[in-house]
Amino acid sequence: MRSLAAALALALAACSRPGGARLTPREWLTWQLPPEGPSLPTARSLATGPNDELAVLDTAGRVLLYDADARLIGQWHMLDVKVGKPEGIVILSDGRIVVCDTHYHRIVTFDRDGNWLRNFGRKGEARGEFIYPVGITKDADENLYICEYGGHDRVQKFTREGEWLGEFGSFGTGVGQFQRPSGLAWRDGKVFVADAINNRILIFTDAGKYLGDLGPLTFGLPYDIALGPDGVFNIIEYGAGRLSRVSLDGKLLGQLGRTGAGVGEFATPWGLAVDSRERVFVADTRNRRIVRFSLPK
Repeated sequence: MRSLAAALALALAACSRPGGARLTPREWLTWQLPPEGPSLPTARSLATGPNDELAVLDTAGRVLLYDADARLIGQWHMLDVKVGKPEGIVILSDGRIVVCDTHYHRIVTFDRDGNWLRNFGRKGEARGEFIYPVGITKDADENLYICEYGGHDRVQKFTREGEWLGEFGSFGTGVGQFQRPSGLAWRDGKVFVADAINNRILIFTDAGKYLGDLGPLTFGLPYDIALGPDGVFNIIEYGAGRLSRVSLDGKLLGQLGRTGAGVGEFATPWGLAVDSRERVFVADTRNRRIVRFSLPK
């Protein structure tokens, strides 16, 4: 597998290419996560819920839940974090929170109070097994799409109760292949996959048929993708320190950010979410903060 350092170098080269219009954020708000003993953890993955609550996974292996006004209303630890921390989270319509427990090769479901409900999956390459599950999204029926990496890169589809429905993709650089698929979005029967190290977004039907790339566009290590209620894709680029806005037909509408710690800047941003008010949330990982902002219409 191409190393992350080599991929980052290619991503930075891609970032030098001309982009879309520069966007100016409105209502820029940042906050840090609560300490964990002497350490200050940082966010990795984000998801918004039906009441615009925000669920966060952090580098301490915690799940944190904020209300629509960014007030912390709950937090709990994963079942075990000795091997590694989770990445990938989604909130179901009934309030249940589903987490990709990445280094334990399983999917864990909690209720909104943090009570453990169930696991499914184990380490392996067969149906319903995982090698580093890292991203998750849901469709209109709340079927789950889960991407994984580690040499058996693919997307698997399950019911929200964990019944296996299908899979697609494989490891590589070719047509319909992935190198570290990291984020997912669903829209109108299509699944959009952030293929991080290959610096592209791939499109499949939700039955697994490859349809092409979103673009033609090249990204700087796209780590997550979220579709807002305005029908625009928001793509966070770990290598470029920026957010790209792309239409459903693959047109680059604008970009926000560069590597830094100021307003309108990000440093190795990892996760992304958009709520019903079209507010964008970014896990600005190296800056140890969550950023919330809006963009001009």
